[in-house]
Amino acid sequence: MKRLCILTAAMIVALAMPTVLFAGGEKEAASGERGTINIGVITSLSGSGGVIGIGQRYGAELAIEHINAAGGIKVDGRMYNLAGVIRDDESAPDVALRRMREIARDHKVSAFVGGTLGNISVALANESKNADLFYIASNGVPESFFTKESRAPTSASIVAAAEWAGRGAAAYMIDKLKMKRIACFMPDYAIGQGTWKGFEEIAKARPGVEYEVFWHPVGAPDLTAQLIRAREYNPDILFMGSWGGDAITGLKQAYEMKLRSQMKIMHFWLMNAFASGIPPEAIEGVYGQMFWYHDMSGFSDKAVVDASKAFSADYVRKYGSPPDGYAMTTYYAVIETARAMALSGSTNNARMMMDALYANPSWEGAKGKAAWRSDGAVIYDYATWIVEGKGAAQRTATTYDQKFDYATIVDVYDGGEYVPPLSKLGY
Repeated sequence: MKRLCILTAAMIVALAMPTVLFAGGEKEAASGERGTINIGVITSLSGSGGVIGIGQRYGAELAIEHINAAGGIKVDGRMYNLAGVIRDDESAPDVALRRMREIARDHKVSAFVGGTLGNISVALANESKNADLFYIASNGVPESFFTKESRAPTSASIVAAAEWAGRGAAAYMIDKLKMKRIACFMPDYAIGQGTWKGFEEIAKARPGVEYEVFWHPVGAPDLTAQLIRAREYNPDILFMGSWGGDAITGLKQAYEMKLRSQMKIMHFWLMNAFASGIPPEAIEGVYGQMFWYHDMSGFSDKAVVDASKAFSADYVRKYGSPPDGYAMTTYYAVIETARAMALSGSTNNARMMMDALYANPSWEGAKGKAAWRSDGAVIYDYATWIVEGKGAAQRTATTYDQKFDYATIVDVYDGGEYVPPLSKLGY
């Protein structure tokens, strides 16, 4: 397929775009005016997910800006501008459902992106099945989101499952870092339970590996007692699956306990919202798994480095700080929704739109080459990156606040055991 690559601040950045979708310069409809297509964008702009959801909103807005600057979307022979109907789910599934129904009813919208917390994405996916809506989740979801038994057929996720983060981290720690004794420090709720499940699936298949899980309460101001128990296990590495404020608390207290002098530390899913709240000395030397990082400098794939640099620069230009992984995934969720409309020739037939992506699965962006799989998952050439935390002296960024210059790419996990095969998910 012929491709058009535009890497400027005013146009689509970091994406090779098929001209069949975004055809700037072609003739408009006979009226000489473009129509407008609305899509729903639902993220957590307040509540516990607010620190992540605001960036997701920005990612969606930037994608819409870029699509329209590149000429809009061509659907069934006519050019359209894209517009977002944006709503706050307040970090609550019942609110998210009300917002989805309101947008579908009052704005005649059939395509949605978003979701900040996993339980909200599940709720939106179930509603898409009941109401025949197209939905791409732009956040991490439970593995059940993809299983044949539970999956909503017109929903997909552009990110991954918590279980897969556990699988990737386990494979990297054991196979690459050669860790033999691992203490897993996990929050006792869905994210931690899913991460632990994925970790154990990999670890129990590796001869000679010892591991134990240490559960900690969610939202506790002091996690020292649980960290002491993990230390007493005498591990080679402490694998931390804490999320949100718990991640900040855990990493700070691990530093205060000088655990880095006794063992390696790896966090399962670093992102800007966490690292910017952690003092540099508390993250220095800590390994982290990342879905994507805004500074890919030094990575071996020049196309990924260039695409990430262009996308990040345009995001910083517009919003002042660099994007995190969820801002990036929401950006591409919008791009892929627009591509589904163009390929299917429909803006309101959810099944046709989803089938169009499966028939034309390949795409690429700031995370590199990717392809949709029939269970609604995306298979990336680079599943996750491994980073090492920077101390204060190593933070040299000049185009944005140095607190966001918190990591260096040191390796990549190529995904060999990251995403389970379809057979494991019931297909």
